[in-house]
Amino acid sequence: MKRLASLLVVVFWVSSAIACVRTPTLAPPAATPKPTEAPAAKPTAAPTVAPTATSIRAAIGSGSGCHLILSTTTSTQDSGLLPVILPDFEKKFNCKVDVVAVGTGQAIAIGQKGDADVLLVHDRSSEDKFVADGHAKERFDVMYNDFIIVGPKNDPAKVNGMKMAKDGFKAIMDAKAPFASRGDKSGTNTKELSIWATLNVTPTKEMAWYNALGQTMGETLLFSNQQNAYTLTDRATWLATKDKVPNLVIVLGGNNINENADKDLYNPYGTMAVDPVKHPGVSYDMAMNFVKWITSVDEQNAINKYGVDKYGQQLFYAASKEYLQSLQQSQAPAGNLALTITGAVDKEQKLTLAALKGLQVVTLNLEHPKTGKADYQGVRLNALLDLAQVKSTGTKLSFSASDGFAVDVALADARKCTDCLVAFGADGSLTTAMPGMASSTWVKNLVKMEAN
Repeated sequence: MKRLASLLVVVFWVSSAIACVRTPTLAPPAATPKPTEAPAAKPTAAPTVAPTATSIRAAIGSGSGCHLILSTTTSTQDSGLLPVILPDFEKKFNCKVDVVAVGTGQAIAIGQKGDADVLLVHDRSSEDKFVADGHAKERFDVMYNDFIIVGPKNDPAKVNGMKMAKDGFKAIMDAKAPFASRGDKSGTNTKELSIWATLNVTPTKEMAWYNALGQTMGETLLFSNQQNAYTLTDRATWLATKDKVPNLVIVLGGNNINENADKDLYNPYGTMAVDPVKHPGVSYDMAMNFVKWITSVDEQNAINKYGVDKYGQQLFYAASKEYLQSLQQSQAPAGNLALTITGAVDKEQKLTLAALKGLQVVTLNLEHPKTGKADYQGVRLNALLDLAQVKSTGTKLSFSASDGFAVDVALADARKCTDCLVAFGADGSLTTAMPGMASSTWVKNLVKMEAN
């Protein structure tokens, strides 16, 4: 279905007026904005349309046939995810999706006015309040990725090597190194401000090194590249934009989500259908079709696959209830189970071999301390620990084999091991592959992992 030219509609929220604009070209502001203030000049490639419109529906225009208005965060647009997955929905339901891509704060505000039918955003506390205030009946988990800190290659604040975002922010503040904030009440901006709050810091105009831009993530990255500034970004937008920002590198968060030691940088996305009782006139039935579609196992698998071929890693990780239940075979006979993950976890896992192979499988050349190097295929240990949502209070991880053998490793060491795997054996058994660790931790016939 030919729709991409009109699909991505960026909406700027100005007082009570709403103006629909075409997708920005990611050009940075002409001059450095004053700290904590939005830049005086807007990107030149974003002329406004119908600036006096008071309704998104009026500004977009419904046209003929079925239309569904999706209010969403810019990261789903800047990453390229939506143009890839939405044609499937449009074809299945014969309904065009009009995308309004703004910061999460603005996306939620649009939903609060009833100017959208369905939301896809990433600010959990604001999403919960949206439901509590009666704008939606329920919030549904969709996916997650993580936040990272990027900055100049010469890293003047010496952030590289730090593990926790608050330590990185403190180093940037102490060095008075330039920092670019989206400053737009987006989910990313909310996360950034929460990190400053852990340091008892509220950015002000007096902090000359702090620049609040009022821009999208893509534009903020380009500004940072131009001004040699640090910024907080979601990893998906970074991966999709990094070729345009050659002066920037990741300084905190690692090269993939498993290397990110700061679990507070976890970035969940949720979807909500706007309640027709609160907002008569919304397309609630079609919105619920969207919710059921994007949380379905088939579409969750499509989300998992997006970007892997181009970037060498996932941009988003499926997290819907339906998807996780498809992996958890809690009612399966014990003989069909391959691996149980239990203990200090929020979501105990009982996984079949098929469920394990349905996760992201990698092949790595790893060195066993006694037998040397060999290729191992399996699932990263950290991905399984994330799936089970191992609690931060845990200190030990126990591996148990089917013959009763058990061995413990420090949970912190397991987390640091980005290439540790639960590997598949030729006979259908599982083995831990633990590069850099003692041979006793390479457990054959693995059946259970327990965090304590």
